[in-house]
Amino acid sequence: MEVTIRDADPEDETGLRILRGQALKAAFQDEYDRKTVGDLVATVDDDLSAWIDNDRSRVLVAETEITPVSYGVLDREHGELLSILTSPDYQREGFATQLLDRLETHAREHDVETLTATAPDVSRAFFEDLGFESVGDGEWYGLDAVVFEKLL
Repeated sequence: MEVTIRDADPEDETGLRILRGQALKAAFQDEYDRKTVGDLVATVDDDLSAWIDNDRSRVLVAETEITPVSYGVLDREHGELLSILTSPDYQREGFATQLLDRLETHAREHDVETLTATAPDVSRAFFEDLGFESVGDGEWYGLDAVVFEKLL
């Protein structure tokens, strides 16, 4: 399956919010109650439109010929990966890895030396497989999380 990676634009927001909801429900519906999952869907990446329109962040979208399948957000000023989500129908096909590779390249081009991410434990394997190390505990939208770090 061919994928295109490009910068997000404001017209992408609705589709990315749908993708976000699907990804979060799939990741957390067996782990948390319905209210908690609903709250996550309502609040995670609530700043998406601001990130798309902000020069400080970079939002990339991976898409097939017909639909967006994954997106990632980098705060290039602080070297923080703010979000990376993939539609459940397209997980484990390398889309998030391709996005992260592209975001890492962009971070290096902006003299970022260390990339950080705070994410729920369910994403531990993803980050560790891509060279991130767990450096502590944190909070992700009110849930316990792991802080990851990668030297670039």
